[in-house]
Amino acid sequence: MSKVALAVIDLQEDFLPPDGSLAIADGRSIIPKINKLLSKHNWAAIINTQDWHPHNHISFASTHGVAPYSQLQFTHPEGKIDATTNQAQVMTQYVWPDHCVQDTAGAALEQSFADAFNQIQGEKTNVKKGYLVDREYYSCFQDCWGLHHTEMQPYLKEKGITDVVFVGLAYDFCVMNSAVDCAKDGFNTVVLKDYCKSVYPDKIAETDKVYTDAGVRIVEDKDLDALFK
Repeated sequence: MSKVALAVIDLQEDFLPPDGSLAIADGRSIIPKINKLLSKHNWAAIINTQDWHPHNHISFASTHGVAPYSQLQFTHPEGKIDATTNQAQVMTQYVWPDHCVQDTAGAALEQSFADAFNQIQGEKTNVKKGYLVDREYYSCFQDCWGLHHTEMQPYLKEKGITDVVFVGLAYDFCVMNSAVDCAKDGFNTVVLKDYCKSVYPDKIAETDKVYTDAGVRIVEDKDLDALFK
Protein backbone atom coordinates (compact mmCIF):
# COMPACT_ATOMS: atom_id res chain seq x y z
CA MET A 1 0.00 0.00 0.00
CA SER A 2 1.26 3.47 -0.88
CA LYS A 3 2.20 5.94 1.82
CA VAL A 4 2.14 9.41 0.30
CA ALA A 5 3.87 12.48 1.76
CA LEU A 6 3.39 16.12 0.83
CA ALA A 7 6.48 18.35 0.70
CA VAL A 8 5.78 22.10 0.75
CA ILE A 9 8.90 23.94 -0.30
CA ASP A 10 9.96 27.34 1.05
CA LEU A 11 6.74 29.34 1.48
CA GLN A 12 8.75 32.10 3.14
CA GLU A 13 8.17 35.83 3.12
CA ASP A 14 11.39 36.69 1.27
CA PHE A 15 10.14 34.65 -1.70
CA LEU A 16 6.74 36.35 -1.75
CA PRO A 17 5.59 39.61 -3.32
CA PRO A 18 5.25 42.46 -2.78
CA ASP A 19 8.01 42.88 -0.20
CA GLY A 20 10.19 39.78 -0.35
CA SER A 21 13.83 40.42 -1.16
CA LEU A 22 13.76 37.53 -3.66
CA ALA A 23 10.04 37.68 -4.47
CA ILE A 24 8.80 35.23 -7.10
CA ALA A 25 6.13 36.67 -9.38
CA ASP A 26 2.64 35.56 -8.28
CA GLY A 27 4.20 33.42 -5.56
CA ARG A 28 1.57 34.41 -3.03
CA SER A 29 -1.22 33.26 -5.35
CA ILE A 30 -0.52 29.55 -4.76
CA ILE A 31 -0.78 29.69 -0.97
CA PRO A 32 -4.59 29.43 -0.53
CA LYS A 33 -4.79 26.23 -2.57
CA ILE A 34 -1.72 24.76 -0.84
CA ASN A 35 -3.43 25.48 2.48
CA LYS A 36 -6.48 23.54 1.27
CA LEU A 37 -4.27 20.73 -0.02
CA LEU A 38 -2.97 20.09 3.51
CA SER A 39 -6.30 18.59 4.51
CA LYS A 40 -7.54 17.41 1.12
CA HIS A 41 -5.90 13.97 1.13
CA ASN A 42 -4.87 11.32 3.63
CA TRP A 43 -1.20 12.29 3.75
CA ALA A 44 1.08 9.91 5.62
CA ALA A 45 3.29 12.91 6.43
CA ILE A 46 3.53 16.60 5.57
CA ILE A 47 6.89 18.34 5.44
CA ASN A 48 7.52 22.05 5.12
CA THR A 49 10.98 23.34 4.29
CA GLN A 50 12.77 26.62 4.89
CA ASP A 51 15.88 28.28 3.58
CA TRP A 52 17.78 29.16 6.76
CA HIS A 53 20.87 31.16 5.87
CA PRO A 54 23.52 32.85 8.01
CA HIS A 55 23.86 36.57 7.27
CA ASN A 56 27.04 36.08 5.22
CA HIS A 57 25.96 33.07 3.20
CA ILE A 58 27.97 32.18 0.11
CA SER A 59 24.87 32.41 -2.11
CA PHE A 60 24.37 36.12 -1.35
CA ALA A 61 25.59 38.57 -4.00
CA SER A 62 26.47 40.97 -1.19
CA THR A 63 29.01 38.46 0.15
CA HIS A 64 30.95 38.79 -3.12
CA GLY A 65 30.32 42.48 -3.91
CA VAL A 66 28.52 41.70 -7.18
CA ALA A 67 25.05 42.32 -8.55
CA PRO A 68 22.27 39.89 -7.63
CA TYR A 69 21.47 37.24 -10.26
CA SER A 70 25.10 37.19 -11.42
CA GLN A 71 26.71 33.81 -12.00
CA LEU A 72 29.98 32.98 -10.23
CA GLN A 73 32.26 29.99 -10.02
CA PHE A 74 32.45 28.29 -6.63
CA THR A 75 35.12 25.90 -5.44
CA HIS A 76 34.32 22.55 -3.85
CA PRO A 77 34.03 23.16 -0.07
CA GLU A 78 36.43 20.32 0.70
CA GLY A 79 38.79 21.05 -2.19
CA LYS A 80 38.00 17.84 -4.07
CA ILE A 81 40.19 17.54 -7.17
CA ASP A 82 38.76 17.29 -10.68
CA ALA A 83 40.54 14.36 -12.33
CA THR A 84 40.42 16.09 -15.72
CA THR A 85 41.91 19.44 -14.72
CA ASN A 86 43.84 18.34 -11.62
CA GLN A 87 42.41 21.45 -9.97
CA ALA A 88 39.77 21.79 -7.27
CA GLN A 89 36.30 21.13 -8.63
CA VAL A 90 34.25 24.22 -9.45
CA MET A 91 30.55 24.82 -10.03
CA THR A 92 28.90 27.84 -11.67
CA GLN A 93 25.93 29.11 -9.66
CA TYR A 94 23.69 32.16 -9.35
CA VAL A 95 24.11 34.55 -6.47
CA TRP A 96 21.03 36.18 -5.01
CA PRO A 97 19.80 39.11 -2.97
CA ASP A 98 20.19 38.48 0.74
CA HIS A 99 17.22 36.31 1.71
CA CYS A 100 15.85 34.05 4.42
CA VAL A 101 18.44 35.08 6.99
CA GLN A 102 17.99 33.05 10.15
CA ASP A 103 15.42 34.42 12.63
CA THR A 104 14.40 37.36 10.45
CA ALA A 105 10.92 38.22 9.20
CA GLY A 106 11.93 37.27 5.67
CA ALA A 107 12.79 33.72 6.75
CA ALA A 108 9.39 33.21 8.39
CA LEU A 109 6.76 31.00 6.82
CA GLU A 110 3.81 32.88 5.31
CA GLN A 111 1.38 33.28 8.18
CA SER A 112 -1.75 31.63 6.78
CA PHE A 113 0.30 28.60 5.74
CA ALA A 114 2.06 28.48 9.12
CA ASP A 115 -1.33 28.55 10.85
CA ALA A 116 -2.73 25.80 8.62
CA PHE A 117 0.39 23.67 9.10
CA ASN A 118 0.27 24.10 12.88
CA GLN A 119 -3.33 22.83 12.92
CA ILE A 120 -2.38 19.53 11.29
CA GLN A 121 -3.01 16.69 13.72
CA GLY A 122 -1.13 14.03 11.75
CA GLU A 123 2.54 13.33 11.10
CA LYS A 124 4.47 16.47 10.14
CA THR A 125 7.90 18.03 10.36
CA ASN A 126 9.97 21.06 9.34
CA VAL A 127 13.26 20.72 7.45
CA LYS A 128 15.71 23.62 7.29
CA LYS A 129 18.45 23.92 4.67
CA GLY A 130 21.21 26.31 3.71
CA TYR A 131 22.57 26.89 7.19
CA LEU A 132 26.18 25.96 6.35
CA VAL A 133 27.79 29.19 5.22
CA ASP A 134 30.16 27.81 2.57
CA ARG A 135 27.76 26.03 0.18
CA GLU A 136 24.53 26.49 -1.70
CA TYR A 137 21.44 24.39 -1.06
CA TYR A 138 18.53 24.20 -3.46
CA SER A 139 17.45 20.70 -2.50
CA CYS A 140 15.89 19.94 0.87
CA PHE A 141 17.86 16.67 0.80
CA GLN A 142 21.44 17.89 0.43
CA ASP A 143 23.75 20.73 -0.53
CA CYS A 144 24.64 21.31 -4.17
CA TRP A 145 27.83 19.27 -3.82
CA GLY A 146 26.12 16.27 -2.26
CA LEU A 147 28.26 16.52 0.87
CA HIS A 148 25.93 17.52 3.67
CA HIS A 149 22.58 15.77 3.95
CA THR A 150 19.56 17.07 5.82
CA GLU A 151 17.15 14.89 7.80
CA MET A 152 14.72 14.72 4.85
CA GLN A 153 15.64 11.32 3.43
CA PRO A 154 15.98 9.55 6.82
CA TYR A 155 12.62 11.01 7.88
CA LEU A 156 10.84 9.70 4.78
CA LYS A 157 12.44 6.28 5.21
CA GLU A 158 11.56 6.14 8.90
CA LYS A 159 7.91 6.89 8.13
CA GLY A 160 7.77 4.26 5.39
CA ILE A 161 6.94 6.82 2.70
CA THR A 162 6.66 5.46 -0.85
CA ASP A 163 5.51 8.54 -2.78
CA VAL A 164 6.24 12.25 -2.38
CA VAL A 165 4.24 15.14 -3.86
CA PHE A 166 6.06 18.47 -4.20
CA VAL A 167 4.57 21.97 -4.23
CA GLY A 168 5.89 25.46 -3.49
CA LEU A 169 8.71 27.78 -4.49
CA ALA A 170 10.44 27.92 -6.76
CA TYR A 171 9.46 25.43 -9.45
CA ASP A 172 12.79 25.89 -11.25
CA PHE A 173 15.13 25.87 -8.24
CA CYS A 174 14.32 24.46 -4.81
CA VAL A 175 11.23 22.47 -5.79
CA MET A 176 13.00 21.05 -8.83
CA ASN A 177 16.23 20.09 -7.09
CA SER A 178 14.36 18.59 -4.15
CA ALA A 179 12.14 16.50 -6.44
CA VAL A 180 15.10 15.30 -8.50
CA ASP A 181 16.98 14.21 -5.37
CA CYS A 182 13.83 12.55 -4.05
CA ALA A 183 13.53 10.48 -7.21
CA LYS A 184 17.23 9.57 -7.03
CA ASP A 185 16.63 8.28 -3.51
CA GLY A 186 14.09 5.83 -4.86
CA PHE A 187 10.79 7.48 -3.95
CA ASN A 188 7.97 7.73 -6.47
CA THR A 189 8.06 11.48 -7.01
CA VAL A 190 5.54 13.88 -8.48
CA VAL A 191 5.23 17.66 -8.69
CA LEU A 192 1.96 19.59 -8.78
CA LYS A 193 2.99 22.20 -11.32
CA ASP A 194 -0.05 24.43 -10.74
CA TYR A 195 0.91 24.67 -7.07
CA CYS A 196 4.33 26.14 -7.89
CA LYS A 197 5.78 29.33 -9.38
CA SER A 198 9.11 29.85 -11.18
CA VAL A 199 11.88 32.40 -10.92
CA TYR A 200 12.27 32.14 -14.71
CA PRO A 201 8.84 31.24 -16.13
CA ASP A 202 10.09 31.94 -19.66
CA LYS A 203 12.27 28.82 -19.33
CA ILE A 204 9.45 26.53 -18.24
CA ALA A 205 10.00 23.99 -21.04
CA GLU A 206 13.63 23.53 -19.97
CA THR A 207 12.55 23.14 -16.36
CA ASP A 208 9.89 20.57 -17.24
CA LYS A 209 12.52 18.54 -19.08
CA VAL A 210 14.76 18.41 -16.00
CA TYR A 211 11.87 16.91 -14.05
CA THR A 212 10.90 14.35 -16.66
CA ASP A 213 14.51 13.36 -17.39
CA ALA A 214 14.91 12.61 -13.67
CA GLY A 215 11.79 10.44 -13.61
CA VAL A 216 9.65 12.98 -11.75
CA ARG A 217 6.04 13.07 -12.97
CA ILE A 218 4.43 16.46 -13.53
CA VAL A 219 0.79 16.04 -12.51
CA GLU A 220 -2.47 17.89 -11.96
CA ASP A 221 -4.92 17.80 -9.06
CA LYS A 222 -7.05 15.15 -10.72
CA ASP A 223 -4.08 12.78 -10.87
CA LEU A 224 -3.51 12.71 -7.11
CA ASP A 225 -6.35 10.38 -6.17
CA ALA A 226 -4.62 7.51 -7.97
CA LEU A 227 -1.64 7.78 -5.60
CA PHE A 228 -3.77 6.91 -2.59
CA LYS A 229 -5.19 3.65 -3.93
